[in-house]
Amino acid sequence: MYHKLIDTFFYRLYISYVIEKEDERNTDLLLSIENLCAGYDGKPVFCGFSLDVKRSEKILVTGANGCGKTTLLKTILGIIKPVHGTIKSCCTVAYCKQNTSDVTFPITVKEVVAMADDSTDNIRNALKKTNTLHLQNRLFNTLSGGERQRVSLARCFCQQAELVLLDEPTSFLDTETEKNLVEILHEFENDDVSIIAVTHNSNVMNSLNWRIVRL
Repeated sequence: MYHKLIDTFFYRLYISYVIEKEDERNTDLLLSIENLCAGYDGKPVFCGFSLDVKRSEKILVTGANGCGKTTLLKTILGIIKPVHGTIKSCCTVAYCKQNTSDVTFPITVKEVVAMADDSTDNIRNALKKTNTLHLQNRLFNTLSGGERQRVSLARCFCQQAELVLLDEPTSFLDTETEKNLVEILHEFENDDVSIIAVTHNSNVMNSLNWRIVRL
């Protein structure tokens, strides 16, 4: 699988990553995982996982802490090599990490989103859809945890990727901020973009009418 970095700075911070298409097949099947076993240093964290993701499908991957949900996403991205099993992708993929509190670089919200796409319309639409347009001139490192998460979502969706991977999108958020983020995710339910979100949050599972897959 061939990988392309959207930009060096944010890749170093593991905020966003995009995979190029393997080919241009006309298919609704964007991602196929078969009998995947993944882990670190050849030691599996999980085994026997299979999943097909179709265009516009929204999926919640659930499981207890430590079961390998983040490992799964990193394996899909190619950051971790599978112990065995196959992953076939024919789509562009964007990734939103679990926590962005380590970002201290002085950059505005608009500049963060613009790293994905310099189209003014796409930037504005992504900011509006994630309710962050009013934050566009703020420095990213001055935002609250919930605001940072929404800006990271805006950046992912601004990339116009066909598949978006979200790693525990409501982690480190208070109840009200979590509710607001779930409402934003509802806005994408009828979009063509496919989403895989990993979570162990029962409130998220109950609030989103998405397909649930257990790891």
